[in-house]
Amino acid sequence: MDTKMLGAIVIIIVVAAGVGAVVLLGPTLFGGTPRVAIVFATGGLGDKSFNDGCYEGAVRARNEFGVAFTYVEPTQISEYEGYLRTYAQHAGRAPYDVIISIGFDQADALTKVANETPNQRFAIVDMVVPLPNVSSLVFAENEGSALVGAIAGLMTKTDKVGFIGGMDIDLINKFAGGFVFGANWTKPGVNYTIGYTGNWVDTATGKALADVMYNAGTDIIFAAAGRSGLGVFESAKEKTDKYVIGVDSPQMYLGCADPSNPAPPTVCLTSMLKRVDVAVYETIKDAIQGNFHGGIRVFDLENGGLGYEVNAALRPLPSNVTAIVEDLKAAIINGSITVPSTKYWLP
Repeated sequence: MDTKMLGAIVIIIVVAAGVGAVVLLGPTLFGGTPRVAIVFATGGLGDKSFNDGCYEGAVRARNEFGVAFTYVEPTQISEYEGYLRTYAQHAGRAPYDVIISIGFDQADALTKVANETPNQRFAIVDMVVPLPNVSSLVFAENEGSALVGAIAGLMTKTDKVGFIGGMDIDLINKFAGGFVFGANWTKPGVNYTIGYTGNWVDTATGKALADVMYNAGTDIIFAAAGRSGLGVFESAKEKTDKYVIGVDSPQMYLGCADPSNPAPPTVCLTSMLKRVDVAVYETIKDAIQGNFHGGIRVFDLENGGLGYEVNAALRPLPSNVTAIVEDLKAAIINGSITVPSTKYWLP
């Protein structure tokens, strides 16, 4: 027997109570370098938001655990399946400790590939794939969005707030629903406008939508549109007393005149922090330490998976605003307030 193969693939058959289970152990448990593969969402790296946040989680795992990770940036949804299958087949090398799909629209491709390779561990961010070898990492985006909505309701001077999403889908409408709820919680009857760019990479459309909203009197826009949302920052910077709320990652610096050397003032009041970096990091950590489990893992306000950005150096939040938002946060966590996760205002 070639003992070198032990570091590559080991399959243990466990029989308990008459039931057999096949468990694949990757190279980590035998002293090999942890290996991780990531298939990013089509918006790619450089979105300053969702993909970049996931990348930061992988970099943290690399720095702390010596993980070797590879990744790919598809430009079309049709490319997902091929990339996932290539990683899953691992060309005769040791299997990856985990292969991570970034984004809801990888669910169909991942379902096919994970079914074909039941001994390979997978994870997906923002969608549920109900297979035993897939960890589904989902977020209560409506909860975090309610907090930044409350900030918008407290800080609007025109009583008009806006939301720009990437696509009119259930996931993005969790952001919209929470935002409108929070704004109404602090400013009952506040006027709001909702728009969608139609994709995640069209900065020009994001700017055009923001221009229309700002010119109609909206003074605060929450952008949850990936790279398209960067156009909202461009629009706000060209105007007076117009503001943005960022998403996923800390984005207040993007509202500064020079984001590469951020200094006050910034047109970004706060950001809804969706800790995809934590989700990716924790998933990699669990996989390489033998604690990986398939199933659904929810990140919410209670477990620190969501929050809002405070950067007093660039633009401090008034203390009375923070106090009210923290009260709302506590009420959501203790269950006395339930935040809708849909466009609940529609019939």
